[in-house]
Amino acid sequence: MTGNRSAKVSIDLAALQHNFQQVKKYAATSQVMPVIKANAYGHGMLRVAESLTSADGFAVAQLPEAIALRENGIDKPITVFQGFSNQQQLQSVFQYSLRPAISQHWQIDLLATSEQTSKIDVWLKINTGMGRLGVQLDDVETCYKRLQNINSINQTGLMTHFANADKPDHKSNQLQLERFETLSKLYTAQTSVSNSGALISNLCKKQDWVRPGIMLYGASPLSDKTAEELNLKPVMSLYAELIAINEMKKGQTVGYGDSWVCPQDMRVGIVNIGYGDGYPRHATAAPIAVNGQLCHLLGRVSMDSIAVDLRGVKAECGDLVECWGQQVSVDEVAACSETIAYELLCNLG
Repeated sequence: MTGNRSAKVSIDLAALQHNFQQVKKYAATSQVMPVIKANAYGHGMLRVAESLTSADGFAVAQLPEAIALRENGIDKPITVFQGFSNQQQLQSVFQYSLRPAISQHWQIDLLATSEQTSKIDVWLKINTGMGRLGVQLDDVETCYKRLQNINSINQTGLMTHFANADKPDHKSNQLQLERFETLSKLYTAQTSVSNSGALISNLCKKQDWVRPGIMLYGASPLSDKTAEELNLKPVMSLYAELIAINEMKKGQTVGYGDSWVCPQDMRVGIVNIGYGDGYPRHATAAPIAVNGQLCHLLGRVSMDSIAVDLRGVKAECGDLVECWGQQVSVDEVAACSETIAYELLCNLG
């Protein structure tokens, strides 16, 4: 149950395990660190971590996420993509034995002046073209050598991130990979390159760690492949209830802005879910399943309700409505909302 609202979210851990096995098939000899940031993309970070017992480690975005995992008994290696931002946070990194990603010179300065007696592993993140977090190509040698000379660092890995992994044939992918491989050959270091899209497309042939995210949760990381085509199963299902059935006349309007006009006499269903529950406000004609029957959204999404087309659908008030999950692909709903599945799943979390 999501708070005091009527919408319900179901998490299928068997589907999560199935998707993890698909990751293992693609990963070959690489170790796997599932990405469970943003509350495991809305699926429950601790629940997912406890379920994926075969994972070699985990990855999160921010330090509090990693600390929460440690304090709840997760003892596998944990990578923190955003690293640390001050000395106090750095102390927590050591206290909880975390593996931060280093992307700024001042982070190395903090490490160099730290008086920690224990040791940690770090990642040196390289900006090969993403333009987000990562040291510049010309700075890699200096940064790597500095990290190697810090006593509190055990080993330094090399990491980068594709900007267009959802489009495997994009010209920038090969350019980024060439830049990374040219640098990584200069050092004896663990490497990590592939997210879900890059892993499925086999963009990087050899690496020590892979970082699957969205594919674990049953959505497609590729723009031209569905989750079903990739043999991925939906982990999250979003349900609500059909609370009203209106017999509408031709020419009557439905919802705010009179945006939907009935083309004929028809039945219109009202479902008790809306953008207040995390259903995307900008969804247009999105698929939906009422009592196991596919139909679609009508008009605008309200805060607490949506209207659905019940023409040809056998339904009555109280019927279960699947907004996405087993019958309705979250990728399809995202496409009808001009967004991506990542956003819909995270919003529900």
